Amino acid sequence: MSVVLKDFIEAEGLEPGDRLPPERDLALKLGLPRTALRRMLSALEQEGRLIRHVGRGTFIAGSGVSSSALRRPAGSDGDTLRTYPAEVFEARLIIEPKIAALAALRATRQEVEEMQKSIARGSASESLGEFEKWDAVFHRIIVQAARNGLLASLYEGIHAVRAGNLWGKMKEQSLTSERMTAYIVSHQAILDAIKDRDSREAERNMYDHIIDARTNILGPSI
Repeated sequence: MSVVLKDFIEAEGLEPGDRLPPERDLALKLGLPRTALRRMLSALEQEGRLIRHVGRGTFIAGSGVSSSALRRPAGSDGDTLRTYPAEVFEARLIIEPKIAALAALRATRQEVEEMQKSIARGSASESLGEFEKWDAVFHRIIVQAARNGLLASLYEGIHAVRAGNLWGKMKEQSLTSERMTAYIVSHQAILDAIKDRDSREAERNMYDHIIDARTNILGPSI
């Protein structure tokens, strides 16, 4: 499990002397129970990767790092705004089920056919990269079918985060052949509801699909 925290540190570009976010914030960002996060922090401290100071926080260790060299946390005022996997899933659960509901009402026959093709090609994928490609195509066609420019813009922001290094590593570690098969089944259920013009079922199936993905990547909800 410590690999999640290591990937976070790498993706954030944290250097010796940088301080990690407060424990509560870090647990929320990574979608982890605080007890699990504490175990990770302790493990990395024992490996000499972290320095923990009571009342000051947890810092990235490194040769020559002294108390005076310890710096403020990443993401403090003045840093570029960042988001994290747990936040992305929160946003997806708010936006994508409603997008699927709209698609059930507005999708054209051609869009339905393209969704079916993307499912077939995803099912036939022989690599993680190929599967991810057709997974993204399927979701993008649904967004297109919803015909709402603002929702499409919000979705593109989410997709951009999902293309990041930290997200990519977490997906790679979680995506087994069994889970890829399960995602294909979920995609087909979403598409069947869209074909039937059943907006409530499309919304429900998309919500369940995202919950499953969140559980596979982040673990059970806290």
